[in-house]
Amino acid sequence: MSLKLFGLLAPLALGGLWFSGALGGGAYSREVDRTPAQVMAALGDLDIREQPGEPGTDPARSGGVHPLFRTERAENEIAFVVMSGNQVATRMTALLEPLDGGRRTRVTAKVERGDAPDDFVAPAFRSEGVTLGLFSMAIEGELDELVAPPRRSVEACLELEERLMLGVAPGVGDRPDNLKQAVGNTAQIAVRLGAVQAELRRSGCPQGYARGGNRGGGFSPVSEQMERSPDGSNRPRRGVNFEAGRPMVDVSRDRDRRR
Repeated sequence: MSLKLFGLLAPLALGGLWFSGALGGGAYSREVDRTPAQVMAALGDLDIREQPGEPGTDPARSGGVHPLFRTERAENEIAFVVMSGNQVATRMTALLEPLDGGRRTRVTAKVERGDAPDDFVAPAFRSEGVTLGLFSMAIEGELDELVAPPRRSVEACLELEERLMLGVAPGVGDRPDNLKQAVGNTAQIAVRLGAVQAELRRSGCPQGYARGGNRGGGFSPVSEQMERSPDGSNRPRRGVNFEAGRPMVDVSRDRDRRR
């Protein structure tokens, strides 16, 4: 199983459920070994629209009203406000509490729903629980970057990932007896994958470290030219035909082969 194939989806979904309260969470708090000023600077460029699904970027999902986003700063506090016209859709606030004489910081997230009607608010910002999950994961990503160690090489990260992934999902190919067991297995795997991702980050291998490489999920350039077939035409190989009025797949070869 690939960490990038499963690890991007399951922890995201389960993390959102946890922070939103569906799995018993409902709050976010994290202590980091950085000063409040450093944390404030790190959170200053947080853009909730860059989170998975690009929340709030499609006016069609908010009654045709394009949401506006603004940032408000106060002492040891930074708020991200989503506006629907002149009304507040939601206010997301990160509270920064100095610890150990200001050498460390406790970051706590809270969300307050505004007075804008649901019909004119994007789905991601209608529920305080859902918005808190989204906001918490956005904060988590910024803090991870803030405390990240020096980066390792792609090769070293790939080797570490392969070692950590051994035994992450034993029996994942077994058919579960029921839906409850399937959900439980998925949750266990997600927790293990989350631990692997955390270890990779601590070791200098942030998510997406191999993006663009030949391994680790990188994408190869896509050619804009169609490969020529042996007869010299632009018709693709393996009996596929894109000529109008004719079947796309020539099954005669398979029929002749079976004779």
